Amino acid sequence: MESILRTSVPHLGHEAIPLFAPTTMAQPLYWPGEYYFYPIGNTAAVSLARDVPPDKDITLLLMGCGDPRNVLFTLFSEHENARRKLDFTCIDFEPAVLARNILLLSMVMDNRPPDHIFNIFFHMFLEPGSLALLVTQCQALIQSSTTLATWQTSSYGSSLRMSTEYTLDKIRWHWEQYSRMHQLPQVELLSIQERFRAGVAECQKENQTSNDVVSITIHPSRSAGPLMMKAIPTLASLFRAYWQHGTTFTSVPLRSSTTLLNPTFVYTQSGIGCNVHYGTDPVIPFHLAPIFGNRKPSSEDIMKGIREQFQERCAAFHKYHIQGQCTIRVFCADVVFATRALQKLGSKANHNIPIKQWHTGTISLDKTEYQAAPVTFDVVDTSNLDDDLGLLNVITIALPLLKSSANSVLYTESLLAHSNSDGETPKDFVHRFHADLAVMSIVFGICPVDFAAGYSTRGNVHELLTYKALHQQGQYHHQLTVWKRLVCGPLTIQPQQLGTFLYDLYHAHFENEELNFFWNNRVNPMQAVGQSSLSHHNRETFALFLCLVQNRLQISEHEWIATMDRFFSIHKAQNFEDPTKPSLKMENLKFQDFCALLHRHGVYKTDMLQRDVPKIGPFQSWAQVSPVVRVFLIVPRKQLDVLIQRQAATPTLEAGVRGIRMNNLFSSVHAAFGTITMTGSQTDPKVVLTGDLKGMSGSMPLVVSFTIPAWLLTGGPGTELPEDIYITLACKSNAQNIMLYGQDLGDCLELFSARLLDHEHVIVLPEQSDTSGHSMFSNKVFPISGSLGSQSPISVLFDEECALVESFSVKVNVENEHPRLTLQHNGSPNIKQRSLTSMEINLGNVSQTIAFPFPIIGTKSRLRVARKSFWLELIVPLRNPQLLILQEFTVDPFPIVIPEIMPWSVHRVNLQSLPTVDLANKELYDWLNPHIGGAFSRRESKARQKKENDPLMFVKETIRSIVVCASGIQPKGASPHNIFGLRDKSTKTCDTLLLVDRLCFDLSSHTIVCDGYVLPLSSPRMDEMGQNFHRLVPHIKDLYLEPGEMTAWKRLLPVLVERCRTWQHINPCQYAQTGQVPLTTEYDIIPLCACGEGKNAQEIKQALWKPVAKYCTRIALGPLFGMSYVEDILKTDRRCYVCRKKASMTCLECKKDRYCGKACQKTDWERHKVAHHDI
Repeated sequence: MESILRTSVPHLGHEAIPLFAPTTMAQPLYWPGEYYFYPIGNTAAVSLARDVPPDKDITLLLMGCGDPRNVLFTLFSEHENARRKLDFTCIDFEPAVLARNILLLSMVMDNRPPDHIFNIFFHMFLEPGSLALLVTQCQALIQSSTTLATWQTSSYGSSLRMSTEYTLDKIRWHWEQYSRMHQLPQVELLSIQERFRAGVAECQKENQTSNDVVSITIHPSRSAGPLMMKAIPTLASLFRAYWQHGTTFTSVPLRSSTTLLNPTFVYTQSGIGCNVHYGTDPVIPFHLAPIFGNRKPSSEDIMKGIREQFQERCAAFHKYHIQGQCTIRVFCADVVFATRALQKLGSKANHNIPIKQWHTGTISLDKTEYQAAPVTFDVVDTSNLDDDLGLLNVITIALPLLKSSANSVLYTESLLAHSNSDGETPKDFVHRFHADLAVMSIVFGICPVDFAAGYSTRGNVHELLTYKALHQQGQYHHQLTVWKRLVCGPLTIQPQQLGTFLYDLYHAHFENEELNFFWNNRVNPMQAVGQSSLSHHNRETFALFLCLVQNRLQISEHEWIATMDRFFSIHKAQNFEDPTKPSLKMENLKFQDFCALLHRHGVYKTDMLQRDVPKIGPFQSWAQVSPVVRVFLIVPRKQLDVLIQRQAATPTLEAGVRGIRMNNLFSSVHAAFGTITMTGSQTDPKVVLTGDLKGMSGSMPLVVSFTIPAWLLTGGPGTELPEDIYITLACKSNAQNIMLYGQDLGDCLELFSARLLDHEHVIVLPEQSDTSGHSMFSNKVFPISGSLGSQSPISVLFDEECALVESFSVKVNVENEHPRLTLQHNGSPNIKQRSLTSMEINLGNVSQTIAFPFPIIGTKSRLRVARKSFWLELIVPLRNPQLLILQEFTVDPFPIVIPEIMPWSVHRVNLQSLPTVDLANKELYDWLNPHIGGAFSRRESKARQKKENDPLMFVKETIRSIVVCASGIQPKGASPHNIFGLRDKSTKTCDTLLLVDRLCFDLSSHTIVCDGYVLPLSSPRMDEMGQNFHRLVPHIKDLYLEPGEMTAWKRLLPVLVERCRTWQHINPCQYAQTGQVPLTTEYDIIPLCACGEGKNAQEIKQALWKPVAKYCTRIALGPLFGMSYVEDILKTDRRCYVCRKKASMTCLECKKDRYCGKACQKTDWERHKVAHHDI
């Protein structure tokens, strides 16, 4: 995890950095107060290769990588015969995290004892043997890292690479501290130990007194997946023991031997001491479901199982290193700046991208390294940066680095619930984006796969059940989302509609800055205070988002200007009611900030920024005045005392330009401690910034810089004369900062101000535009040619409010001669839906497929026909994923990407690496039954009771039946059954057998899978099998399928095969020959290709199955879950409108609102009577 708090790092020496134009401050500037170090991951490990094809080399980007758990588990999850190469790029802003990671990996490469490696990485206190190894290993690393060149040629450089020299320098500095800490003078060492133990004591106190105490103890149990409830007591005890003893040892003698402070927990960029987050727990990165699911484990059993998992994962990395199939690159920088540097690599402009806030250095990717290193990726994992940066920021910075393939995957993750006060998780993404998820998916060109498909193969029902059982409001909720591209042709959106949508989105992101936000949210004023005090976005976030939108939609210059004109016309109408009066709206105070950033990123030029700027005031000697300039403010150190005195607080800081008649605020601010020196000439000024050696602990002033429109400084209309203008630095005005700092800083919360013409404290420089990362208006959209003729861009049609997309339309010019003749002779075109996102038009036996940017409802499409003009217009509504009932499977809900033959909506598993569920465990029913039952949403549960026609629900029910029968939990006392026949209820026919060999724990997805085989039947095959088949018949348990369900199963089977495939498709494969998967859904015809038949025959142990093994293909069958962010999963209690406790009464007159008692009803009467009683 990467913390949002950006603190200064002690420099190795003074850095003289030409600071011309720091780029992309797409997040607020936080004062670096309280800081947490995350040495150990805070979620269970996952395979990052689970959603990409198994046959190709892949590149993976880990943004905010944290510890190496996901790298190690990804390698462990690869099949033992896999030969592809994996190239990881790991970004983290904390050098201590990367130093520890390389230390661990290097010890694995050197075959060091696994137990010592585990101790060094996870224990805060060590025994002598582990400390000795740590020191020895660090000395070897130091010797190998004198320069980038020596590192690259060392024994470690073949697999472990450094992206920048800064990365190597910072990591090496940490290794040096690790190696010498216990050789420090005794007084100094004792001081470090006392500080660390005091920090540990504070963490223990926090864990005991925090309002979060329940969540803190629940958090580790997430790693037990469906055994979460069972694991809580034991894991809570282990957590307390870890913080008490600083070790995972459970025996007293071993604990007694760990008296030596582990230096890898001591040194971080915030200084020396214990900054370890109070929720850190060594069990979290591991998978505990097999440990709790197959026994009743003691603390010793748990730690033994964890160490075994650790050894297995390390062994996998060692194997990949020896074979030269794995590269791990580390990149130390703020993730926002690092991704920008990767995006800008190769452009000729000098971008001077900062390494991080509160730091003077700029990113310089190693030229030799990046001749071959990847800058776009098959997989981009963003950890839980969503919680720190906001989802809009995360996707905006990650998407340009994701390859354009349909199989490329972006992972986002959150640990914080974003539902409203009612706990309505279906609104989760609406709260994250401040917009409809379908619209944002269309705009971004990527979509959550489960959102599009209508189901998920990852389970989280255990978490929902746990919070409900403990009566916890879902303050924390682990939401992992898989995003993939929806490939379609170019889009067009009417500028008025797009401009309206974009403005509403902009307003929603920043409305919490306004004073009336509190009035609008007075039902929960404390929540309103919190929301206004913590924002992950600033105006540059939105400027970069607009940049992405323009490039993604390939909007022409004319249409983009019209779009932005509409945006600003609404903005003017809403914010400038009376131009003769000064506005108190925060939006107006930040309007010039937004305009400058739009201009700087080449998004849009407002009228004022297109005018010539007079050469007066600070510009009088310049050769040319740029429309946007950069202002530097040098803030004396003593002016920051009010912030330094409250070290725990992390207020947002903003710059300002004010006078008597104007006041403007700017939120895209860069800050670093140091001194600034003028260079260049009076006509072309430049500066050099020299960083403070001691950073926050030093004595040099703080230098902040930000961009503004140049005309603001020239004394024009609505501005001040240059000599009357002040440049300011202040805490952001919000309720929390006013309470903390208002008495010391006054109403404006100003920390420091200086006159514009005060050359000791203010410097103004020209500012370059930063447009090299995108090509505005250079993408000319050409018509798509098809079998019928050319196709127009797809029109995206919004509803009246411009908040939701209602439909798509596309025009096809019929240019093929035969279809034209068909039209002339009154022939009618036929249309049908081909996939979740495509339609096919057939005219005169000529077909053309049209791909749309989101799932559609083909049965409700309309076709307009112009017989004389020879064109067809298809209008098709967008499918609302919250209306998931599909009356018939006219569309395949289990898509496979061709030609890679890769499941699009179901993750892959390596069955060989998955632990087996012990069916003899007496407590199996207690966790497996609610887990498999939790696959149904509340809507589907009602449909089951009413026997409504919903084929996807039918498939889920059949999967549930297979699992409960194969496990033997239903009926109670029954023996496990392992041969199932899929039999159509209406025709009583069966042409598919499923053979379940074992149940496995699907570790990273917190669920189970059936490891088994499919035996497709046809009349010729049954004749061929003869008596071998008839011997199976008495053992078959028939499962009767509801209407439409057999077709669904025929479409699901190829997905179940492909998700666990370890073999190569032969050439020619039947799928490739026919261009369709499955081959058919017809009865008595085999739907699968023959490539996988008999491939795993040697692994079949059952004597009854062996004679038919050559006809069997291995499958991995698991539950299909409802999505808690799309629809409600659990049945919820009726709750009081006022206090949200369980409601026992309803208003007798209107029957609308519920209350826990008369007191709450009386409290709510004024609102209620107006809302429901027409009073």
